[in-house]
Formats: sequence, C-alpha cells, structure tokens
Amino acid sequence: MDTRKITAYALIVPPALAIIGWLIFGFIAMDGVGPDKPQEYMAGLGENSTLVRYMFPIITLLFLMAIGGLGAIKNSMEGGSGYFIASFGFFLLILGSAAQLGEVAFTIQLAEAVEVGNMAVASNAFASGQSIGAVATAFSGIAVLLIGVGILQQKNFTPLVAGLMIIAGIFLTVFSIVDYESPLMAIGYLGWVVSLVWLGASLLTKNE
Repeated sequence: MDTRKITAYALIVPPALAIIGWLIFGFIAMDGVGPDKPQEYMAGLGENSTLVRYMFPIITLLFLMAIGGLGAIKNSMEGGSGYFIASFGFFLLILGSAAQLGEVAFTIQLAEAVEVGNMAVASNAFASGQSIGAVATAFSGIAVLLIGVGILQQKNFTPLVAGLMIIAGIFLTVFSIVDYESPLMAIGYLGWVVSLVWLGASLLTKNE
C-alpha cells in the first residue's frame, strides 16, 4: 500500500470510528447527558468509570491518527501557495491536541473520583478539564480554520472541503470561548470529522 492510500485511510477510518464511539458513549452510556448539566454529567461518568478509563484514550488515539494523516497532506503542500499558513495551522493543531490529552486525563480522574465518592476531587477535575478543553479546542479550531484557508489558497482539494473546514474552525473557536459546555459544540466536531473523511476520500479518488 502506497503512502497516499495510507494517508487516505488514516483520514477516513480513525475519525469515523472515533465519532461512532463518542455517539455510543454519549447517547447510550450517558443517556444524552453532557457537561452542560454538571451534576448529572459527573454522576454518569462515575457510573461508567471503567468505560471512560479505556474508551477515552482509545478515541483520543484515533483522532491523533487522523491528525497524522493531515500532517502528510500538509507536507505534500510544501512549495505551494498555501503551505505556510497550513503549516502554522498544523502547528496549532499539535498544541491543541497535546492540551486535550490533559482534558482526557482530568475526565478519567473525575470518573474515578465520583466512583469512590470523592466529590471534592471530582469537582476540581471537572473544572480543570473544562478549562483546559476550552483553550485546547480554541487552538484546534483556529488550526482547522487556517488549514482550510491554506487548502483553499493552494487549490489542492475542492474548495468545498476547504470551506467546511473554515466554517467548522470558526464554529469550534467561537463556541469554545463563549460556551464550551454547550451541546452545540457537537456540530463543530461533526464538521471537523466530515472534512477529514472528505479529504481522505478525495485522496483515494485522485489520479496517480
């Protein structure tokens, strides 16, 4: 299998599995309860602490695999008109992804603390995780926006996918600053996942 196909599958399969995992966890395990309802959310995480302990790192790893595929696209743009802005966007995406590992760690700590009845630790972990998550997502949103602008400028993919990345990036950035706990954040994440899958599918259909 050549590098182009590996990159394409990295952009298609991991984010698709990750979003399916989030939907299963959010709507089945958590019964649709999100961080906008802190007390119910923390209680749900405590009831599903074992699932949180294993599922959250796996989902995070899947997204990191997709980011690796996006890095390959960024490298292929070298020398083009959109390379510089896409490279800066990818740098911010790496920073945002690293910070989101902190949010995952705090979420796991939260679930384990609720499980043993230590609500003081759980509350602190919730507040810390949400704060780190908001900043990390803002960085990632700006990154998605910039990568989309780079692709739009270089015209190495359809402008439609670049436009979707720009819209998703703006959405994620604004909501992470204004109301990170809002269920509407899911719209930005879904747009981000769709754009990754779209990029991967475009790579598969490109001529050699």
